[in-house]
Amino acid sequence: MLKPEIRIIEKTEELKKCETAQKSIWGGLSVAAEVMLVTQKAGGAVLGAFVRGKLIGFIYALLARRNGQIIHWSHMMGILPEYRSRGLGLQLKLAHRKLALSQGIRSICWTYDPLQSRNASLNLIKLGAHVEEYVVNYYGRFHSSIERGLPSDRFVVNWPIASKTIARHLAGRKDRIEIPDVPKVNLVATNNQGFLVNRKIDFGCRDRKLLVEIPTDTDLMRAKALALARRWRIQTREIFLGYSSKGYSVNGFLNENQNANGLRCFYLLSRD
Repeated sequence: MLKPEIRIIEKTEELKKCETAQKSIWGGLSVAAEVMLVTQKAGGAVLGAFVRGKLIGFIYALLARRNGQIIHWSHMMGILPEYRSRGLGLQLKLAHRKLALSQGIRSICWTYDPLQSRNASLNLIKLGAHVEEYVVNYYGRFHSSIERGLPSDRFVVNWPIASKTIARHLAGRKDRIEIPDVPKVNLVATNNQGFLVNRKIDFGCRDRKLLVEIPTDTDLMRAKALALARRWRIQTREIFLGYSSKGYSVNGFLNENQNANGLRCFYLLSRD
């Protein structure tokens, strides 16, 4: 695992490096250095990860209010492409938790794309955050090399960092959880390009727990089969909103290796 120096960024010249990182990660600038500086001074957080003086990742969080509670809203976490899948996201989030707790903040919230399995694994499995809602086209249409013009549907998650439950989760966390033997909302198959497609979707399941499968590499699908990626966006939107209206909520994310079939990823839905 990569072990960078993670610290608060306060100097303008280092905040400018966050501007450069945004362009490398998303293909454009979203938050300028002077806005980050003001946010830092006004109770938010800007944390950077450095290796030999090079900025390789950062978190930008606003001081905000949600459901009557003062929180940190983590608007951006970006990691340079060549440093991904090396544990850096988890380290940045844990550093943010430590900082927020020292400021009296008890929850950190953010959004993520439900079809990004890497983010789902970090947020729900490793951190123990909770999905609170599904929002259609949260940011509208915006320019991002990752989004590729798809509707920006998002899960909103809440990470109650001060709770004993989260402390216990972080102390004993597992990177993978066994897949339960419960019904699957969507039955999938692999097409001739090697991508998953939904063969059948059942909107009438009534079991207390259900599974929803998603592709393991949406970025590759967006690069090679954008129409299929767009279809996944609409189909999963209908699944999550449809079952939410019936009292189901996202209660976890699961993944498993199935030998020659590779990694498979599922959301767990449950209702009381």
